[in-house]
Amino acid sequence: MIIHPVVQMERMKEGQQASVSQLLFQGFCSKFGANLNNAQMMMLFETCLSLDEQRGRSERIVAMKGDAILGSLCLQFKARSGELRSSTTLTDLLPLWKGIQDVGWRKALGFALRLACLSHRPVRGEMYIADITVHEGFRGTGVGRAMLEWALREAVARPGVRYVSLHVSGSNLGAKRLYERMGFRTLEVQRSSFMMWLFDDPDWNYMIHKG
Repeated sequence: MIIHPVVQMERMKEGQQASVSQLLFQGFCSKFGANLNNAQMMMLFETCLSLDEQRGRSERIVAMKGDAILGSLCLQFKARSGELRSSTTLTDLLPLWKGIQDVGWRKALGFALRLACLSHRPVRGEMYIADITVHEGFRGTGVGRAMLEWALREAVARPGVRYVSLHVSGSNLGAKRLYERMGFRTLEVQRSSFMMWLFDDPDWNYMIHKG
């Protein structure tokens, strides 16, 4: 479905994880980069992407222009009662084990702790945008807005979805203003000294959009 003159939204395909992990690195290196070099961080992001796809816990969407990935977002939903999701096998975990060996236990645990603290468990009727990021060369061109417009339309098209939600850090004023222009409102401001210690940002806004 095309919603922007040059952007097409589609599910991430096998083989695109490396490009998407680079996007995640560009968008979130300041949050996850403690004690990790660039290659280590991108490798951990790519491993997490592969595991998420294998376990069916999220839907990774990419914004395409031709063969180039301009942006990415991740959608999460509450698992339906009785829904079976693929279990994680030892073979699935081998890339993660290799990643831990490459970066070291201490650095890998620090990355995992930050990832866990930013996680959210959606409730029934909620479509949660776990992350959204735009390639640094295309920021300010409308790609982020196009991805949000697609997400809001996707929520309307999905049976049982009553609202869209996301988190944004208190320091990310530009993103917060965009979300507000798109119709999101802050439902709760979560403050934590632990989050301040981890991310150098104590305030996190939980925002929702009801169509």
